[in-house]
Amino acid sequence: MRNMSLPHVNGYDVTEKIGVGSFSVVYKALTKVTKETVAIKCIDKCYQKKSFAEDVINEITLLKLLKHDYIVRLIDFMWDIKYIFIITEYCDQGDLSTFIRKKHKLSEAFVKTLMQQLALALKFLRSHNICHMDLKPQNLLITSKPNLQLKVADFGLSQIISSHNTSELRYAGSVLYMAPEKLLHQPFDARIDLWSVGVIMFECLFGRSPFFHLTTKQITEFMNKKVPIEIPPNMHVSPSCENLLTSLLKYEVQDRITFEEYFNHEFLDLSHAATSENYLLTIKLLEEAINLDKTKQYSSSLPKYKEAVLYLERFVTVETDYNKKAILNLRLREYTAWITTLTEILSGKNLTNYKVPQPISTNICSNETYESLCDMSQTTPALLTALDIGKTGELYYSEGKKQLALEKLTTSFTLLFPLLDSEPVGVRKDMLRLQIEKWMTLAEFIKEQLS
Repeated sequence: MRNMSLPHVNGYDVTEKIGVGSFSVVYKALTKVTKETVAIKCIDKCYQKKSFAEDVINEITLLKLLKHDYIVRLIDFMWDIKYIFIITEYCDQGDLSTFIRKKHKLSEAFVKTLMQQLALALKFLRSHNICHMDLKPQNLLITSKPNLQLKVADFGLSQIISSHNTSELRYAGSVLYMAPEKLLHQPFDARIDLWSVGVIMFECLFGRSPFFHLTTKQITEFMNKKVPIEIPPNMHVSPSCENLLTSLLKYEVQDRITFEEYFNHEFLDLSHAATSENYLLTIKLLEEAINLDKTKQYSSSLPKYKEAVLYLERFVTVETDYNKKAILNLRLREYTAWITTLTEILSGKNLTNYKVPQPISTNICSNETYESLCDMSQTTPALLTALDIGKTGELYYSEGKKQLALEKLTTSFTLLFPLLDSEPVGVRKDMLRLQIEKWMTLAEFIKEQLS
């Protein structure tokens, strides 16, 4: 697509270009009324592909149909003499390809979360008999608001697969992520998406596609010879992770994992994904467990704590607000330690010094922690000073002064850690630990941004 100045789109203030495709340019914009940030995909009508109009109509039609947490949301579409505009939600972290390049490679725990979200999106697509046909990191967007989420985008090549249209869809897609049967002109079905998921998962884990150094001709030869796709040397993943990866990257369709097996795979563990429904379930499980503890029904409360911890591990991964992340991390450690204590009690050990954990609030981010701590510390000047320094660091960060913020936070930690060690057990110690956790998470965020 040729270069163009910022377009005029009725109802929107277009601010900057954020992406370029083969036949389109994507811009960041604000709605004039609500000031909501959106993305506008601008498609040049002059592109003379035979099926161009059908592809655009297809993408708009599918986006209107596909309303799901992990699929990019269509807001509006319009056109003028030269261009077609598709307006969607804005994803502030860019695409997965950019995200991987920044991080070099992603931890297995983080990959698990992303793969859970992708699987839930694909499960929704399968319920509509839709095959994406062009899954690749560039078509998977990342947003951090309200928490970290992957969003499947770019449905221009997507189709409802049937026996009548596979031949005309043969050349749709990207070679690096294209299934062998499609690239080698063999019969194919929706499981081509599963091969693409395998290549994406490989790239997330190891920082590169298994075919990144090959030409199209070499990839074709590679697939014809069925050269084994191996985990890079000195790279280690869990057995369940490796099993899913190898099950997805099978050259023969009949050997590849099925969608049902994929959705039920142990590594994905979709039943414990970080969804809003599961967050409410986690709160319910913990409330029930804590109530059982009050009557010493430990054998009944223990499995509820264990189940809740499986959910919490996923929520910690997707949380992007440093305050909330700190609270979740603190609670996760408390419940994990309490599981160990309960196990010892049930094994017959006579424990006298232990503390039952607190439940998680539906609003996990309390803005009152700092103020309450200051109120409790009026007779402890050293603690007040340390808290004031930490708060100054937080304020510097909100003003964009990251280096100053990190210096202040580091100074506050030097003062706060000894005070925490000497603080007697009680409410103030719990709140102090929570405040330190918040600031430590912020400090880690700042270090990552500065690097």
